[in-house]
Amino acid sequence: MDKHHEKINSLYLLLVVNCSIWPNKKIQWASSLEYQFNQYQESTYAGLQALGSPDAFPPGKIHVNAFRLAETAAFGTVKLGYDLPQHIEQIIIIENNDPGRVVQVKLIDEKGFNYIVYQQEAQAVSDRFRTLVLSVPRTDYKVKYVEINLNSIAAPGYSQIDAVGLLDHASVADVRNILSGANYNVQQALSFTAKKENLHQQINSRYAEAKPLVSHDGNTLYFSRLFHPSNTGGKTDPQDIYVSHFINGLWSEAQNVGAPLNDQFANGVCSISPDGKKLLVINGYQADGSIAPGVSISYKTAIGWGEPSSLDISGYENNSEFQDFFLSADEQVLMMAVERHDGYGDQDLYVSIKNGPKSYSRPISLGLGINTTRAEFAPFLSPDNTTLYFASDGHGGYGESDIFKTKRLDETWQSWTKPQNLGPAINTSSWEGYFSITASGDFAYFVSSEGARNGEENIYRIPLIQDIAPTPSVELVAFQGRTFNALTHAPLSADIILEENDKHQAFRARSDDLTGNFLIYLPREQSFEFVVKAPGYITFVENLSFAGTGENEQSYKNIYLMPIAADQVFTLNDLLFERSKPTLLDESYPSLEKLVGIMLENPNLKIELAGHTDGLGSSGPKENLSFRRVEKIKDFLVGFGIDRRRIETIGYGSSRPIAPNDTEENRAKNRRVEVKVLDVGS
Repeated sequence: MDKHHEKINSLYLLLVVNCSIWPNKKIQWASSLEYQFNQYQESTYAGLQALGSPDAFPPGKIHVNAFRLAETAAFGTVKLGYDLPQHIEQIIIIENNDPGRVVQVKLIDEKGFNYIVYQQEAQAVSDRFRTLVLSVPRTDYKVKYVEINLNSIAAPGYSQIDAVGLLDHASVADVRNILSGANYNVQQALSFTAKKENLHQQINSRYAEAKPLVSHDGNTLYFSRLFHPSNTGGKTDPQDIYVSHFINGLWSEAQNVGAPLNDQFANGVCSISPDGKKLLVINGYQADGSIAPGVSISYKTAIGWGEPSSLDISGYENNSEFQDFFLSADEQVLMMAVERHDGYGDQDLYVSIKNGPKSYSRPISLGLGINTTRAEFAPFLSPDNTTLYFASDGHGGYGESDIFKTKRLDETWQSWTKPQNLGPAINTSSWEGYFSITASGDFAYFVSSEGARNGEENIYRIPLIQDIAPTPSVELVAFQGRTFNALTHAPLSADIILEENDKHQAFRARSDDLTGNFLIYLPREQSFEFVVKAPGYITFVENLSFAGTGENEQSYKNIYLMPIAADQVFTLNDLLFERSKPTLLDESYPSLEKLVGIMLENPNLKIELAGHTDGLGSSGPKENLSFRRVEKIKDFLVGFGIDRRRIETIGYGSSRPIAPNDTEENRAKNRRVEVKVLDVGS
């Protein structure tokens, strides 16, 4: 090993690519072997086999044309030289068999200085081969050598390196173009383009800061201060919530958010809704000013934050003095870090699934792959509900608690990839935790006690490089707009719901009661049923698709809701019956369920259901059929608990056409069910 001083460079962009064709255009492949340790043989399988362009075909099998360690469980090193020292932005490592055992990569310049650009624990990965592309900010030095250290003791296998290349191009598109014709298999990863930044006096104080949480748009930062003189109860108040806004490139001086979020107890924000209108806060806030175990939600109003109201978690238990929560972007998943009798020790991570308007299921442990006998806490879940960041004392690392990343593998919430330490750009020998990322992925925020007085934590941020080719569910479009009263054009507060057409998940927001504005981040490649509803108004429903819009591109729509008023008439669309029978077909249920929603949300509403048929056939049977059909609809509504006295029915048969009965298209218009508002109540 060279004994020059080493610089820890910012972390890497990890690009994993399965490949079968390797063009060498613009890539400089290694030309000399400077040093190797623990090669399998002197010629075949030797360090020399890592020179030049890839030639170990087919990949995924042990090959004589690639460097291999002497044993399946061993350490090893290969140091390679390049004819033309160059500035670089990418290092391309062809792991042609049993990848995942590269534990460290160093760049070495012409003066012999070392720069660590990759450092990771060994792990067996599911791919039989891969290309590891490490992306770094363009070096201000010229790279002459690359040193790769391998470890297959922790993950035994026939690990091989076929080739190592350098590239002075930054974007993922460049890599793809150069390796055109390859068969890609991209896995999500995270990288850091610069050193972490202490947010200093605007955010950090002489007192401890904790629980930083950045809004989805990156412009608002909530965090807590411990025992600060400006807390509600002064220096004896354990923890209050503070807020800062990003204005003209700077964070404003943090302000205490005040009541009702802050009181004499420990207060903290756990998650922020995508539109910024809802906060999940620790503690179960009670009407008498006391708190109970658990977590609450507060809604933003025209005059500030409303009184938090508790969520109901079945079988909730916490035997620790600490608690953390996180609510997914679609509000279907509530994560928590609590200590339970059925846990593994200290705080463990659990998940509860939404089963009611403000209720969640009994907590499910994330299992031994995530939880240890030490504390796991500070969960942060990506918008697609698959990538989890958390802090842990129990997974090993650089010192005290470190921040880790893992990916969910199935719908049980108990199968995860091995937690990945975020590395030395984030984690130190001190205490790190509470990692959060903006929706655009440009910055991450976290807490560290590194260099702080008396171990008190400060808040840091670090720029990110978004991983290449994220799955469609994390390519986001910012969907925004305003909601109005259709008659007065006054802004209106309404519930915004976008449910994926495959029913996999729903995204929710609430428009502002003062301006009618709403903002919600959605998966770009999905199609949605877009629902806007408010008490006293007819629900708006429309199908939406954002396919073709760019990642993080904005889409805008204004919605006008019609007030429900006496004598108003509207038609129920998409109702289907068996021919000449009153039997409802399954395709009718979505439309009827929306009518159920209107009746439940407006408990004083009384309606008349009027059935109509086309003009074919005699009028008597038609009148009877139309009446029996609306009676079936009435029975459907009553089955959902709606008082039948609120529903009148009448069958008009073919006596009230809205179109001539001369074509099938016109006859279809006449076959309809109309809803007439009789009374809206008070």
